[in-house]
Amino acid sequence: MDLTISMNTVLNFLHSMALSTNNKRWLADHLYEEVRAEEKAAPIVRSKKKLTEKEKDELFFSVAGAWKDDPIGDEVLEAIRIGRQPASYERKLAYFEEDE
Repeated sequence: MDLTISMNTVLNFLHSMALSTNNKRWLADHLYEEVRAEEKAAPIVRSKKKLTEKEKDELFFSVAGAWKDDPIGDEVLEAIRIGRQPASYERKLAYFEEDE
């Protein structure tokens, strides 16, 4: 509230001055450039809306089964199966330099 009142006071002050159109344009351009520079330096972080449990469930179920009739879905599942290693799989380190 106080910030709004202060900004309105600044705006009223500017209106009370006899500024030409060129003066107003100059002021607006400089303020705009300053804002752009500040936004580049520190991007605005927008807070994420917290979803209710009901909204989370609706979002989850809206995509459930999304790949059911998609032909690429079978390819993805097969790639996952191939990529999985059996429990007996032993990792071996690969050395870039061989000992001589």
